[in-house]
Amino acid sequence: MTERDDKFCDWLIEGEDKPEVDAVLHKIYSSCADGSRSDAEKGFARFAQSAGLTPPPRRMAKVGNWALRAAAVLILPVIGLCVWSLSRTFSAESEWLQVATSYAETSRVTLPDGSTALLSPCSQLFYPEEFKGRQRKVILVGEAFMDVTKDKRRQFVVSTGNMSVIVHGTKFNVSSFPDNEEDEVALVEGSVEMSFPEEESSVFLSPGDLVKYDRNTGTVQRRTFAANYFEEVVSLGGLQFRNTPLSDIASTLGRKYNVNIVIQDQDLASERYYASFINQEDVKTILEALNTGNHFLISQKDSIFYITKK
Repeated sequence: MTERDDKFCDWLIEGEDKPEVDAVLHKIYSSCADGSRSDAEKGFARFAQSAGLTPPPRRMAKVGNWALRAAAVLILPVIGLCVWSLSRTFSAESEWLQVATSYAETSRVTLPDGSTALLSPCSQLFYPEEFKGRQRKVILVGEAFMDVTKDKRRQFVVSTGNMSVIVHGTKFNVSSFPDNEEDEVALVEGSVEMSFPEEESSVFLSPGDLVKYDRNTGTVQRRTFAANYFEEVVSLGGLQFRNTPLSDIASTLGRKYNVNIVIQDQDLASERYYASFINQEDVKTILEALNTGNHFLISQKDSIFYITKK
């Protein structure tokens, strides 16, 4: 291996707990999200063979598409690299598990330390079978309401790729969908820190704080909300939007109701709304409620809703 290869290996292995490494891997995932699982499996099989990991460890089989796709991309630039280091790392790790939800589906997950995560539709959570080391680390693609068991000795970290949420024991909601413009954390109880590797900055939250991170501009906005009411809406399976652009609302409704919402005007897509829905309203009812100024038109063809400006 070249000196450059060695440096890359060191960065990859030693950066296991670093948010900037998570960000790179998340970008790899996002860039190949349209790839097939079979292609990813073949890519990982080639990588495992080159790394002396044939047959692949059983722990990797449970990880699912996110890591498989990342491995399928990594195979091209780093095939044959980090053989000894990767073998050592894989043998020392706990088995990683994946829970995923589909359209209109939620799932409650109990983690090894007793913490729980309520996954929203179209979300994925990756976590080890056993938490080891200095951190209790999970990876989230999508949205989850987290109730974290207190452990003063070990931080709990939720990594989304764009950011890391660092906690000790608390209740909070984190939303980070690849197709949304913004990441969002709403703190109900305790305290958390949002860390942004690319911005080299962090934000501390107190109960009732809601922080939005705009991926395009890197700006952070802080607002307040009624923490008790927020948790109640979550428990009822409702929806709540706090200064949320209509484009992100459309994505949320699409995931929850398995529909497609097409906004045919950029100004409409950028409009922001405050609203809560707790009575299991249907999509059309929610869109009509948002159209308070009666300034857009709603039409439907099969499972596709079109929003156009009047």
